Amino acid sequence: MELIIIPKGAGKYDVTDAKNRIIYTVSKKRRLIGNPITTLHDASGYALYTMVRTESGKKPAFQIIFNDNPFFVVQCKSLYVDPSITFAGGNNNFELKGKNQFQLTLYLGKQPVGSLITERQANDEPKYTLSVEDAYFDDYIPLFAVVTDKCFSGKNK
Repeated sequence: MELIIIPKGAGKYDVTDAKNRIIYTVSKKRRLIGNPITTLHDASGYALYTMVRTESGKKPAFQIIFNDNPFFVVQCKSLYVDPSITFAGGNNNFELKGKNQFQLTLYLGKQPVGSLITERQANDEPKYTLSVEDAYFDDYIPLFAVVTDKCFSGKNK
């Protein structure tokens, strides 16, 4: 499965397939207290997963929440030298890592299952191409590109 994730500004993202159909959307809403809530919606607008920033700073951390329960704990481990982001939850421990933040490999445990490539668009904004083997794809996978954008914000632009 190959998805294209394009930031639309103000915490919004469109997730399209190879035929340029919008499969998911990601939006952000501010809370009165605390950090903004980012929500992944399917094509019909149904909210699937929620993401909340739990730590700010150079290496932010997040929680991906499903049915009001933490599903993944996300940590930005390294930003410059061998950048990596870990997604730990239940039986699924994913990691995005590479030699630079523009070409990351997605691992499930120690097995490579996909990649995340960052390119610049004509307007100089990033465009993320996320490829995942079909056997390992799930609805939360597009949030991996959103986390990457938030971890490397300003560095990928």
